Amino acid sequence: MNERFKMTNTEKNAERRFHWKFTDSKKVLRYAVISLVVLLLLHVIVYFGFFNSIPNFIAKFGWWILYLDISVATLGGALWYYASYKGYTSCMASMMIGMTLGMQTGMMLGAVFGAVNGFFIGSMVGMILGTFVGLMTGSTSVMGTIQGAMSGLMGGTMGAMITVMMFTDHVSWFMPFYMIINVAILAGFVFMYYDEVIKDNNEIIKKDIDLLTFVSLCIVAGFLFTILLVYGPKSFVFGALSG
Repeated sequence: MNERFKMTNTEKNAERRFHWKFTDSKKVLRYAVISLVVLLLLHVIVYFGFFNSIPNFIAKFGWWILYLDISVATLGGALWYYASYKGYTSCMASMMIGMTLGMQTGMMLGAVFGAVNGFFIGSMVGMILGTFVGLMTGSTSVMGTIQGAMSGLMGGTMGAMITVMMFTDHVSWFMPFYMIINVAILAGFVFMYYDEVIKDNNEIIKKDIDLLTFVSLCIVAGFLFTILLVYGPKSFVFGALSG
């Protein structure tokens, strides 16, 4: 009688992965929100300590630093979820992983830097970081690696181009919708990664990456990006437009 209630190894693995789906999905959201709050608080402190001496700092950089913090926190959350599980990944799944993370990295960061620093710096930052992320996350197959690199290249240049071209045509109205859709795509990536890589994989290996490590990495990235955003080179023509 008791044999009927004993779980097979397959059933146990399925239950374990089902548990991971909900606990780590919640953890991604919690980590991203906490890192975003920490980044915003640190930027407020840094503003009153250093940046308030820069004329019109809020008007020039305020919204774009907010979008930068959102990008760092949400991209970091998606990368955290990807790095938390290792196992067999099909060619098609690796293409989708590299394409999604490479493209979104380039699109989000490229748009922010393009709006403040101009098309060249925006494209360079978005292209380099997007291509690097796409290469690393799609590296489980040759096609995934190439797709990730292509997506980072395209996303970085497109992200910068979007904000530069829209700067004189209600870019401030456009950006909230742009960021919401990008964040929604990253949320979709989390569910896609579970469905394609984790759900039916009996050999999946889970790696624990704690909150302190995650937030610390986000702070380092946010600090470096902010320095480049504020003090980095700016296009002469675009600098004149942005005041």
